[in-house]
Amino acid sequence: MLEVMRKKGVNKTILWIIAVVVILSFGVFGTAYRMDNSFNSAGTMYGHNVSIKDFQQAYDDARDQAIRVYGDEFFKNGNKIDLEQETWDRMVLLKEAQKRNIHASDQEVVAYIATFPFFQRDGQFDQMRYEEIVQNSRVFNRSTHDFEEGVRKQLIIKKLIDNVAPDTILSDAELKKIYQKRNEKLTLQYVLFNASDYAKNATASEDEINKFYEQRKEQFRLPPTIVLNYVQAKDKALADTLSKMLKPGSDFASVANQLKLEVKTSVPFTQDQPILTFASNPDNIQKFFAMKPGEYSPALEAPDGWQIVQLKEKNSSAIPTLQDSKDRVKEALLLEKGFALAKPQADKSLKELSNALKSKDFKTAATEIGLKVEETPAFGRKEYIANTGLIQEFQQETDMLNTDKRLSEVISTSQGPAIIYLKKMEKPEDGQFESDKSNFRQMLSAEKRNQILIAFMSQLRAKADVQSKIKHQ
Repeated sequence: MLEVMRKKGVNKTILWIIAVVVILSFGVFGTAYRMDNSFNSAGTMYGHNVSIKDFQQAYDDARDQAIRVYGDEFFKNGNKIDLEQETWDRMVLLKEAQKRNIHASDQEVVAYIATFPFFQRDGQFDQMRYEEIVQNSRVFNRSTHDFEEGVRKQLIIKKLIDNVAPDTILSDAELKKIYQKRNEKLTLQYVLFNASDYAKNATASEDEINKFYEQRKEQFRLPPTIVLNYVQAKDKALADTLSKMLKPGSDFASVANQLKLEVKTSVPFTQDQPILTFASNPDNIQKFFAMKPGEYSPALEAPDGWQIVQLKEKNSSAIPTLQDSKDRVKEALLLEKGFALAKPQADKSLKELSNALKSKDFKTAATEIGLKVEETPAFGRKEYIANTGLIQEFQQETDMLNTDKRLSEVISTSQGPAIIYLKKMEKPEDGQFESDKSNFRQMLSAEKRNQILIAFMSQLRAKADVQSKIKHQ
């Protein structure tokens, strides 16, 4: 126990920035683990064994940190944090900090612990409250010494992070320039040279189709499909009864008929494009594809009741014969020819537009040479745009456009070559920048730090070459 912690009035605030994207991993169920007793180590790191004792200590420290960050949410959703990966990452980071001779003093540990609100009473650190919470089996369940050593290691990691990715200092002028570009609204006019339209004028001989198929067979590969037998029941109790009656090798229809339930059969479908009967729950779709032919599911909740499913048939991914896919092959070949025919026309039109814009607006110039002009709604350069087709593709090209260069080069899109023109650019008001300046500065700094830290952590992981022997429960 740190003796200085006994002193009253310790209330120094330590700035703490957590690089969550690097240090905590989400979405993997990894909180529970067990050791395989046939091994004498938890794994290897940098080619050396890591003892079970050292791994357990680091794991407990990682759990403490997760509790400090998420509070009650940890106990509700802690199984979504991959604490095993977090443990290895902590050990890798601490090894790097050791190489750089980075330390944390007792005073730093004391000052940091004293800032936790849950260790305070009336705004001051409370020793009894601290010991009670740290040692509580329903919270940290640690000795105060082990808890403090875990905090010391976290402070060391913070110093390493601060050293690798210090805060970016930008002047207000630099910050405003970035802010304006991020938040300005653009309106584009564009002409699309639709490859499908040009494909209508293309032809494909039998030899071309055969050659195209032989060269691009993989392009026509069909994904795995399954066929399901299923029963739909409005009552959960009835579905549960059927589930109990079904045994391996049971005749689904006969058993269901005893309960006056009808067995239906689905059409073949893929995991990415399930039929609506089952599409309401993606997790179920994943489970169906993992089943073996003849296997039954338990009773599963569906939008209009309950379902029990049997995997009737599973078809592996396969490349169809040319005979079975000839229409698809011909269509793909013609479309490719359509792209090839559209590109020279787009290049020619770009030259004509460049000359005409010296005296005319974009829409007039394009219309006079027989092009159809479309216009986008206003959107931000970095704004997320869902389900808007070409606008989303145009976003990647807008960084090159401004008031001095409004006309793009010919750009490639999923539908064909296109030319875009910056019709209008609306910058945010100065008052908006002043209002958002502080938060934007922090956000921008965090973005830059995380970019650096992601690369740094990737390099460390590659060097450490962790080989885990942890077995999950």
